[in-house]
Amino acid sequence: MAFKAKKVKKGSFEIDGLEAYIDRTVQVLERELRALIERELGGGAKRGKADVSKASKSTKSSKVTKGLAAEGDPLSQVLAAHKAHPKAKALARAGKQKDQLLRSLIPLYVARPLGLELTSGVASKFWAKHGVTFAAPNAAKVLREHKGYAKRGSAGVRITEQGVAYVEAALR
Repeated sequence: MAFKAKKVKKGSFEIDGLEAYIDRTVQVLERELRALIERELGGGAKRGKADVSKASKSTKSSKVTKGLAAEGDPLSQVLAAHKAHPKAKALARAGKQKDQLLRSLIPLYVARPLGLELTSGVASKFWAKHGVTFAAPNAAKVLREHKGYAKRGSAGVRITEQGVAYVEAALR
């Protein structure tokens, strides 16, 4: 595993690649646990109602997220995640304000649980689907000018904790 440590404000560090490593490790452990449960219950034995409800509740949100991440097209993934988001209407309403930073951050905020890195073009198309004109160069420029709200990766941009706080403050 290759991790990169970056020094950020006030002497703290940010480690790139650590979240992906933890996610993969948790997925492996979940698979092993499921296999162990299946062995204990027997291959052909049916589960009781309590076992099924516990298993479905614990993995329901992760299945939704994994299903969205497996679709392929980043725009469709973000639109599906937006539609499934509990504050979807408030996010769309907030994006119609004349705050370009907020418009740039909302698609990143919605894509955060999916682990996607989005481009400014995806953000522009996302807003076009909601009837808001927002050019891709504007999205890229506003994120460059407002440091700390998003960080650039090899495949695109991800929202930071400061950006999440900004979006949530705008929703209040």
